[in-house]
Amino acid sequence: MQFNYFPLLCAGIVEKTNYLKMASTVSGSTAFTTQVDPDTGTFQRRLGDVSTFFYDSEEGKILGKTFQQWIFGAMFYMAFYACIVFFMLACGAVVYQTLNWNMPRLQGQDSLLQQNPSLGFRPVPSVDMTLIRFIKADPTSYSPLTDNLEAYLQFYENQNQVTDTGVMVDCKTYNKRRPQTEWDKACRYELNNLGPDCIKQQAFGMDDGMPCILLKLNRVFDWHPEDYHNETEIPAEILDTYEPYNVHLKCFGVTPADQDNIGDFEYHPPQGFHFKYFPFRNQQGYRSPLVFVRFMNPAPNILIMVECRAYAKNIRRNSVERAGVVKFELLVD
Repeated sequence: MQFNYFPLLCAGIVEKTNYLKMASTVSGSTAFTTQVDPDTGTFQRRLGDVSTFFYDSEEGKILGKTFQQWIFGAMFYMAFYACIVFFMLACGAVVYQTLNWNMPRLQGQDSLLQQNPSLGFRPVPSVDMTLIRFIKADPTSYSPLTDNLEAYLQFYENQNQVTDTGVMVDCKTYNKRRPQTEWDKACRYELNNLGPDCIKQQAFGMDDGMPCILLKLNRVFDWHPEDYHNETEIPAEILDTYEPYNVHLKCFGVTPADQDNIGDFEYHPPQGFHFKYFPFRNQQGYRSPLVFVRFMNPAPNILIMVECRAYAKNIRRNSVERAGVVKFELLVD
């Protein structure tokens, strides 16, 4: 026998409907409820709330805190920041004790240069380019270049090579290394070593289309150049011009086309950087040794890529890493 639930379901629905009608009937009429927004307050009440927030006269609060709470909060933050300042000063004092103002903390292979100096050049047209370009016999085109060279060489004038004690070594008589007892004194550098042609009175050769480019070794603390012990160690590029006790220089065109267009060179002084100017130990009045490379007949109106290399037994040369080398471009219009 199958039981039928449908009549029971219909009866339940009817009963529930009657109950809802009775609940919504008030005094014989049906009341419909609606949702009313909560009271948001008047403008005066809001203004009063804001005023009470800034100063509550009943509880004695300012900006929601009592006077004692403000005192304790200020003391806490004063102590907190005082501890931070003290900690920073303590760390700075510890670091300060590890520094030496006369020598770097990291030396030798631990330094960034790793006892392998690179070359620098002047004039530098700008910090973001290495192109040296000018128009022959046009002072307006090369005056920024000559001014850059003149400003750099001004530090090598005799009146500017001074120390607090006035002690500098005259190295004219040395043709080998200086004795170790003089390593902590600066060796005076004479601008006469740079030759009679590369001077500001002749616009450093740019007026004649034979520019003089200044090269120098970057300073590496306590670095000593090493000489080649025998002829088999001397690179073939400098074998014909090699002289002991000198860091030699050699410039050439990067590509075969550059080598055809670059022309001949003159080096002043021809031997390069003499060993007597090393080591660099942050001596007062120290000036790095210089070499002028004069381009005798570069091809006009052609961009020439130039690479110059320094040669000593303990100088590693790598064109990609710019170790022991320097690259720049030359364009004479």
